[in-house]
Amino acid sequence: MRTRSFVAGAALGLLFCLSVRTAHADPKAEVQQKIKEGMENYDLMDYDNAKKALNQAIDKGKKGKLDKDPVLARAYLDLGIVAFAVPDQDQAKSSFASAVKIDPKIQIDAAYKSADLARLLDDVRKNGGSASIDTGGPSTGSDLGESVDCKSVKGLQHTILDSGKGGVAQTMEATLGSDVKATKVSIMYRPEGATDFVEAQMTKQGDCKYTGAVPAKGMHGSVVHYYIAVYDGGPKPVASSGSAGSPNIMELTAGGVASKADTEDPIGGGGTKVSSGPSEPSGGSINNGVIAGGKAPRVMFTVAGGTGFGYVQGLTEGGNMVHSCCVGASLVVVTPELAYYINHKVSIGVAARVGVPIGANVDGHATAAPGGLLRVRYTLSESGEGIRVMGQAGVGFIRNTIKLDNGMPGMDTDIVAQGPLLVGAGIGYAKRIGGAIYFVADAAALAGIAVVKTLGTSTLTNGVGADMSLGLALGF
Repeated sequence: MRTRSFVAGAALGLLFCLSVRTAHADPKAEVQQKIKEGMENYDLMDYDNAKKALNQAIDKGKKGKLDKDPVLARAYLDLGIVAFAVPDQDQAKSSFASAVKIDPKIQIDAAYKSADLARLLDDVRKNGGSASIDTGGPSTGSDLGESVDCKSVKGLQHTILDSGKGGVAQTMEATLGSDVKATKVSIMYRPEGATDFVEAQMTKQGDCKYTGAVPAKGMHGSVVHYYIAVYDGGPKPVASSGSAGSPNIMELTAGGVASKADTEDPIGGGGTKVSSGPSEPSGGSINNGVIAGGKAPRVMFTVAGGTGFGYVQGLTEGGNMVHSCCVGASLVVVTPELAYYINHKVSIGVAARVGVPIGANVDGHATAAPGGLLRVRYTLSESGEGIRVMGQAGVGFIRNTIKLDNGMPGMDTDIVAQGPLLVGAGIGYAKRIGGAIYFVADAAALAGIAVVKTLGTSTLTNGVGADMSLGLALGF
């Protein structure tokens, strides 16, 4: 009996192992699932998550040795469709080029086909699947010789590298036509597992040739994402081969062995680390000619503190008349806020404004000024950092402390309450200071409108105040 039980158990165990192995031995199915997930997000106009899923599909295809499989071509094609909708014409063209190189006859599904998309795919197909921004010149790359005719080169030309050796520096070459003005040409690379792109500047050799390398410390993992960007002194690339949202994928084979320290810090001495920020949910913001990688946060939690003042009138909460004094102080104001980013520029959130009256000595004065606000913010910069404007509305109290003209000694400072309808606007500034932490500053005006004269034991008046605050925000 024990023998039969042992045999049955062993058979079941073997069957389980075989089923698990089979489940994990089908990378093509995993790629197809990620493609489906990506296009479902595209249908919902969630382009950031659509890009993320499709890039994951491409990574899985590379790891599963599906480099020449039509399923990987479909992933690239759909990534191009998403990029076209953003819109990012260069990224769409690069993705279409990668798709055509795998499957020259690939077509756009009828559900997503448009005249403009079809025209772009045809243009890429006619140029033999070139991923260059301008395909008017000859394709060049690592096999480029010094005999290249620079007069015939147009745009940025680079032959995409599909593979490299792990732990060994990877040299790259590109040519740049005279029709593109450049102050800097850079390789932007991101090792597997990293969230940030790293910059390695290329050196000009001759009239149009540029050379550079991804250092050995950056060549670890199974794949490295990279693209080449050309800058003309401005914050955005004027030409590129690949992009932060749709980078070229270089598969790594066995080679040199990177040390543990190298794996933990792939950029030590190998380039300039570029940090990600909240500005661009698509995974890459641009600042001073350097592109930031990593996914931007969708949710931001902020705690800010500061002070305020306001114009007051009418009666105080103690029943005293406001005479010659018209400016009161709200010395301590604390404002926690939770915001959701609809896109890299626009966020909507809820905030609690809590003022703490200080200095009042009239019997029975209030001890807090709570309020709840709905806030909508718009960031002026494409990076999502820098100057941002805000509109806000809600309910609650604004309370300012004032000195009474006719008060008695020891009872000469009272509080004026405004509200309960709160409406206002403001201007602020946000700056990423490291990781997912941001420094924020706000100057906001807030009007209290007395839609009712009293609320509980509080006498309410009309008035307007201003808050100035500093704080820290955490993105996730």
